[in-house]
Amino acid sequence: MIRRVFIAGYIAQGYISLLGIAFMPLYMRCMGVEAFGLVGFFLMLQVWLQLLDLGLSSTFSREMSLYRAGEIDVVAARQRLRSLEWFLGLLALAAVAGLMSSRNSIATHWLSFQHLSPAEVADCIGAMAVTAALRWLTGLYRAGLIGLERQMWVIGAGAVSATLKFAGVVPLLVYWSAAPLTFFYYQAIVGLLEFFAFAWTMYRAIPNATVSFFPAWTVLRKMLPMAGAMAFLSGISVFLTQIDKLILSRLLPLKEYGYFTLAVAAAGGVLVMTSPLNQVLQPRMTIMASQKQTGDLRGVYRQATQLFTAVFFALGGTLALFAEPVLFAWSGDPQAVRAAAPILFWYGIANALTGVLLLPFMLQFAHGYLRLHVIGNIILGCTLLPLLVYAAMKFGGVGAGATLAVSYLLFLILWVPRVHRRLLPDMVWIWPLHDVGLVAMPVFGFLLTARWLLPLMKDRLLSVFVLGTIFLGALLSGVLSGDRSRRVLLNWVGGRT
Repeated sequence: MIRRVFIAGYIAQGYISLLGIAFMPLYMRCMGVEAFGLVGFFLMLQVWLQLLDLGLSSTFSREMSLYRAGEIDVVAARQRLRSLEWFLGLLALAAVAGLMSSRNSIATHWLSFQHLSPAEVADCIGAMAVTAALRWLTGLYRAGLIGLERQMWVIGAGAVSATLKFAGVVPLLVYWSAAPLTFFYYQAIVGLLEFFAFAWTMYRAIPNATVSFFPAWTVLRKMLPMAGAMAFLSGISVFLTQIDKLILSRLLPLKEYGYFTLAVAAAGGVLVMTSPLNQVLQPRMTIMASQKQTGDLRGVYRQATQLFTAVFFALGGTLALFAEPVLFAWSGDPQAVRAAAPILFWYGIANALTGVLLLPFMLQFAHGYLRLHVIGNIILGCTLLPLLVYAAMKFGGVGAGATLAVSYLLFLILWVPRVHRRLLPDMVWIWPLHDVGLVAMPVFGFLLTARWLLPLMKDRLLSVFVLGTIFLGALLSGVLSGDRSRRVLLNWVGGRT
């Protein structure tokens, strides 16, 4: 059952990520680059709004698991759900009211545009606020259903919802109206349908019980300590991954922000593997750490590092070093290629480093020791903010991407050894030099050689085939360069023959 859920989760995650990436150029072509910049602003707004969750959805998921295990009764389960609906619902209403009241100010003083009208942009921001709040509140019911082990329903509903969000709007843009309001009103309607579907399923999953219509504040107080820790970690993550987009939404005209959004969406393909990596590897590492199986944990950690260094750097390096053919094969728009390729170069590398840096975090999480993770990310955030502002003001999206890539590389070299000194003292320099460095160098060596040898291709279909071959070649060179990753590959090949 667990294996089936994992496989279904990987397939659904890949499908949803593919949808999100595949339709971006089509949106830009239908709506225009300036209006497409509003889509990028909408995507960023959704992530920032998640901060208001305060870690309560994750905590609710755990509470529902306790209910399923018989640790709490149905009345307590319903009380928790009702209390969180009130608390998060009021926060959502406050957020929507705030954005609605300031939408004209955001349109005229924060965003910069030429061809759209201020009233149209303000109406789009209002629709964004409603949609983002609905999707955030839907996350409460999604978390509860996962806690109740209704993962297969969540996976299926998520795939259907993603199809409606990404693909369903295309006929409207093509045959009805390409105005940005069409896109955002449609997203609001889909968000409302998704909200009701998840809420209805959540209530059907818990037997009916008589509870007060009003929230039980004592229940919320009991949940706050764990929720607070989750909220802090989530806040750090949102800040580090979204602060560049927030800064650039203020500094760049919407047209340039549209090209920036396109480049960031392409680079986001590197991070598709992070969710499966976390779901499969984290429980195993946690069990090993809890049982003091240090040798086995070290072996799994090093093996995973070498394998995923090859994966992340092969994918991120291909996007970076072949940014122009990638964007041309994806969008077919020469102007978009010229504008977005330099940004994709740096974000491809930055996201590859982000994927690799997930592994030291997983090691700390497995040991239940997140102090260094919090301190390191606070230091990174405090130094990153002024550098990002300066680089974005001076060099736009290219400056922001370069700042992120260099900062993440320095974090890997200077801070991660401190983490290993605390948890795996013999891995202080073996990990960055042997397990990461010796795998990453052949990957980039292969990619640089391929870039030097191969001419630019004007056929989009041929470009896709050639780029896929280059990625596989870079991946293979990385896997074969690591002693542990090479052993995994040889064992797999031997098992297949």
